[in-house]
Amino acid sequence: MTDRVVTFDVEDAPRIEVGIPAGDVVIRSGRPGQVKVVLSGSSETVDGAAVDTTSDSLSIRGSSQKPRRRLFGRRMDVVVSTPDAASITVQVGSGDTRIRVAARSVDIDSARGDIRIEKDVQDVRVKIASGDVYVSQVDRELTVGSASGDIRVEKAMDATVKTASGDIVLGRIDGFGQVKSASGDIRVRDFRGPDLDISTMSGDVVVGLAPGRTVKTSIKTLSGDFRNKIEPSADDKTGTMALNISSFSGDVTLTSTK
Repeated sequence: MTDRVVTFDVEDAPRIEVGIPAGDVVIRSGRPGQVKVVLSGSSETVDGAAVDTTSDSLSIRGSSQKPRRRLFGRRMDVVVSTPDAASITVQVGSGDTRIRVAARSVDIDSARGDIRIEKDVQDVRVKIASGDVYVSQVDRELTVGSASGDIRVEKAMDATVKTASGDIVLGRIDGFGQVKSASGDIRVRDFRGPDLDISTMSGDVVVGLAPGRTVKTSIKTLSGDFRNKIEPSADDKTGTMALNISSFSGDVTLTSTK
């Protein structure tokens, strides 16, 4: 194993781009005004990686050279320490991605591997073929598209989440929500926005609705039970909420949140 360390100064929140065929990527909080990069892997892979820096940007690209001995020789782990409010783009063929810094935006494209965004981010876009996704908090817009894997989001403003196979659990959603699943359960624990649209082919749906709203619902299920567990509220209504749920096979349950 070989480590390559690059450190440089930045004037403001940097733009960070990482593109590697295989390896784990960690973007974490670092010192103000400085970005530090650590590349780990075989000497051939690490030395062949391109690292380009400016006063406000960092670009890391894995080597395009074919490995001489083993296929996994192209694997290279990347750790970047950066100031907060960075704009982050990650493309990885195979490997886990961890975002551990409060960022302006995060854009991740992954073929295989788990993704965890553990800090407050303004905007998030994730596209993944296979792997679980965890997102802590998104202040503005969240978009997740997955072919296979579970998705969990703690809190977001507007959320668009789509998966072909896997469970979806959303915590608190304050704005618009659109959730689609071909196979897997869907749970929205605390919806407080004006419009929520859910569609699923196979899987149970559970939605928790904030109190004090007038709810306009359209619920369709071909095979499954509908349960209304919403508790009546004596408080004055503070707004209107539109709820559209379509399920081919699975139960639909509505509950109240506190």
